Amino acid sequence: MAYLASLLLLVPATSCARPIPATVARQDETLFLNGHFPIGVFSQPVDSFEKWKQRGIDTLLEVPMNHDAVAWDRAARAGGFRIIRRPAANPRDDIGRKDLLAWSHWDEPDAAGRAPTWTPAFEKTYSEWRSIDPNRKIFLNFAGPDITWFTTQRDSYSTNYASYYPRLVATADWIASDLYPAGGWLNRGHESRRGDIALIAEPMRAIKKLTNKPQFVFIEASEIESGNVAGARCPTPEEMRAQIWYAILHGARGIFYFPASVRRDAFRFDASPPEIVKEMVRQNALIRKAGRTLQGAVDPSQLQVSADGPLEVGWRLLDGQATVIVVNPTRKSVPEAKITVAGAKGEARFLSNDRRVPMSNGVLKESIEPLGVRVFMVGTGD
Repeated sequence: MAYLASLLLLVPATSCARPIPATVARQDETLFLNGHFPIGVFSQPVDSFEKWKQRGIDTLLEVPMNHDAVAWDRAARAGGFRIIRRPAANPRDDIGRKDLLAWSHWDEPDAAGRAPTWTPAFEKTYSEWRSIDPNRKIFLNFAGPDITWFTTQRDSYSTNYASYYPRLVATADWIASDLYPAGGWLNRGHESRRGDIALIAEPMRAIKKLTNKPQFVFIEASEIESGNVAGARCPTPEEMRAQIWYAILHGARGIFYFPASVRRDAFRFDASPPEIVKEMVRQNALIRKAGRTLQGAVDPSQLQVSADGPLEVGWRLLDGQATVIVVNPTRKSVPEAKITVAGAKGEARFLSNDRRVPMSNGVLKESIEPLGVRVFMVGTGD
């Protein structure tokens, strides 16, 4: 996505549980961002802010190229958005800003062979920003296809290039990744998997091997590289929906939509077609409905959840209620799949339509369509 960056910025085994720290005494003490789940959009102009608010967006990332940063920031504040961006011209002016979630490094320092030169620059920037405001979070986004490729290859160039990732990770508090299965550029190992929504978890896994810092994920919402990259296309609403919940299932602490089309002959800030917008609005509302629980510990060990393959599951636990996320990442239906929530009591309540289904001995049976998503809540008695 090197062209994209220069254009816009100048600027598994499903039942495995991962433990949370033994020092955690109460579930509500683990809530990231005090239970707020950011839903953002990348690099959009001021005159579109109201449109994005109506779509359920609460966070704005990055001032678009050739836009007035002061006017953009003023409009974002007036609109009640949270903000992630480069520091103000005088970074000290940002001290104490609660609407400013984080300062952002330049986008994709690992794309297009930039890591050797950008890494020392980022380290210098990090040191300067930390000296100005030690409490301000710092945000960094990796190019998903690149971090996945270089951290998994064993040739000398790749292993040397991968050595820059730990240094880059050390320059930020929050780490994001962008890999667009339908509409983006894919590396050689991914090209044959065009449209496979499970790809978005691969950079998340690569980052997890480097750090336990909170992760965020960019979600494709347009034809991004159509006309530039063979096979690139707009995702379907079903693909976008599955990507959103697959990212959350794997621990994303916020999602950021990328709605641009970066065709060299016809750039558009927002190329999201109506059917994508409709699904975006619906899923954003469901994330809000799920509420604070999504920011609890990821797959806490107090609960064991499993599902028939190829379904994947993730869960959160808050105030005696489990929120279970089930995604079918494949193109095949899974009839009468068994989903087991050990110790679940009462009935499951589905997020999308408030449908209620009794659970017998913690077992729920559900037929799930290709790329299907189910999110439900159930009491655990804890």
